[in-house]
Amino acid sequence: MVIGLSLSFEAAAKDATTGLEVPNLGKSLFGNYLAGRHAQFDANPAFAIEYYRSALKKSPGNVDLLRRLAALYISEGKIKPAIDLAQQLTKMSADKNNISWLVLALAEIKAEKYASAAEFIDRLPDAGLNTFSVPMIRAWLLAGQKKYDEALKILDKKTSNKGLQALLGIHGALISELAGRNEDAEKRFIKTAALRKNANLRLTMLFGNFYERIGQPQKAKAIYDRYKTRRPSTSMLDSAYQRIKSGKKPKPNNSSARDGVGEALFSLGFAIQSQSPRQTVIFSQLAVYLRPSFTIAKLLLAESLDGNERLEDAIKIYLSVAKDPAYAWTARLRIASNLDRLEDTDDAIGELKAMSKENPTRIDALVNMGNILQRHKRYAESNKAYEQAKLRIPKLKAQHWSIFYSNGISYERIKKWPQAEKEFLKALDLRPNHPSVLNYLGYSWVEQGLHLDRAQKMIRSAVKQRPRDGYIIDSLGWVLYRLGDMKGAVKQLERAVELRPEDPTINDHLGDIYWAIGRKTEAAFQWNRALTLEPEKDVIPKIELKLKEGLPKDANKRKGI
Repeated sequence: MVIGLSLSFEAAAKDATTGLEVPNLGKSLFGNYLAGRHAQFDANPAFAIEYYRSALKKSPGNVDLLRRLAALYISEGKIKPAIDLAQQLTKMSADKNNISWLVLALAEIKAEKYASAAEFIDRLPDAGLNTFSVPMIRAWLLAGQKKYDEALKILDKKTSNKGLQALLGIHGALISELAGRNEDAEKRFIKTAALRKNANLRLTMLFGNFYERIGQPQKAKAIYDRYKTRRPSTSMLDSAYQRIKSGKKPKPNNSSARDGVGEALFSLGFAIQSQSPRQTVIFSQLAVYLRPSFTIAKLLLAESLDGNERLEDAIKIYLSVAKDPAYAWTARLRIASNLDRLEDTDDAIGELKAMSKENPTRIDALVNMGNILQRHKRYAESNKAYEQAKLRIPKLKAQHWSIFYSNGISYERIKKWPQAEKEFLKALDLRPNHPSVLNYLGYSWVEQGLHLDRAQKMIRSAVKQRPRDGYIIDSLGWVLYRLGDMKGAVKQLERAVELRPEDPTINDHLGDIYWAIGRKTEAAFQWNRALTLEPEKDVIPKIELKLKEGLPKDANKRKGI
């Protein structure tokens, strides 16, 4: 508590010249260290850097501080000061510090000094993420010295790890491509693609680019088409399709070994993005350091900043990404999403409206707009956005189910049940047995006392697919309550509250069932708890009335309780 108070007291001041917030630096080593850690984990690396720098003045040889500061500099894209710290660390520390040796190697690679870079890479321990990164980097360093056979030998090393096989396979193909060994490169691309059930976007781009450059555009188009079939809304292949149509050939995937190492760092960052967005920020920053125009690495960087809740920093990167026509549309969609998350919803909606007018054939801007409006309970407006999106769909396919599902929710919330029911049924027609649709439609029928037997079957099917989804289990408990199976209802609702203790509706439902079986004290507890969890405004008076008068005996047969 004392630390928390001191940190909030020293959180920030304003620079008299710029008006920008700057950290109030303390005088003690320990105070600045704690403040730095607090800022670091509070997604404020700029403040963390200043606190750690101040702490270092009190303890200039502190290895832990130097390492933290080096990592923060990299996460901010400030590679030069990180290199300076890495040089200090390697002189001071006896152990092999990953980040220090890697950064020093990359400084050499940027200058295309591949042999000297290899000396630094050789100091990295063969453990953790180095198991993935070191073979790729070593291979590219050999390729930079035109030792292609030695490079490929490293990448051809057998491993039972399919993820590593795929990573090494991609880079083997790229090195063969750089060496002008197109036949070998093609074989390696084909083999790598076969390791994956579905090729990801980057492999699709690299493989397609290769075929375009060697004069086989139809093979390239087939690769792009396969990805587009799975991800029909993607805009990131539009430039490739335009090239094929115009007959233009793209630039090489990688023009140098330096580019290849950048690709390797991007590959690693992409592979760990969901597990470790902080480390992905570091790897993508290093990739951009080697390849300043590496747009897809910048996109990965921005996405990872999103994952670290650094939304404003992410927007700055997305604005840079948006200058590249191949990625502009995606970047603008992400900017709109971040503006909304930053509570600048009107600007987000304005951007999406503008985008929907710019390209009247695409639906994603309208769908995203509908989703944002729905989250803010602006259901009538979200309904209009979804309806406009539906008008742009030339032929309905399975992937469009979510538009009808979301639109059904908006219709239901504005009390237009016939239209809502129609949307839900259409969503089920497009995606039969989807648990979200089964649950929402089934629950809505239960609330209205309609089709209870069918609703129970639908919800049981949803529970079977998602046995740990508290909302769906709540629906099952509620339909059992409606059908008079109080024992089964209690079992399901208690389970639902365990899974979603913070949900007001589930707590309210459990209170109703407790009352129905005579457990009135527990019922009152659940209703009171529901009121503390910010239920919908129109539900509050209903719960308050139940606390005052209880429920009638036939409450489970009535609508809208």
